[in-house]
Amino acid sequence: MPYMANGTVKWFNSQKGFGFIQ
Repeated sequence: MPYMANGTVKWFNSQKGFGFIQ
């Protein structure tokens, strides 16, 4: 799974992209 340091990844979907817990 791709990771981005700007927040905790809540979900990842190939169509919708990333969702983050702020």
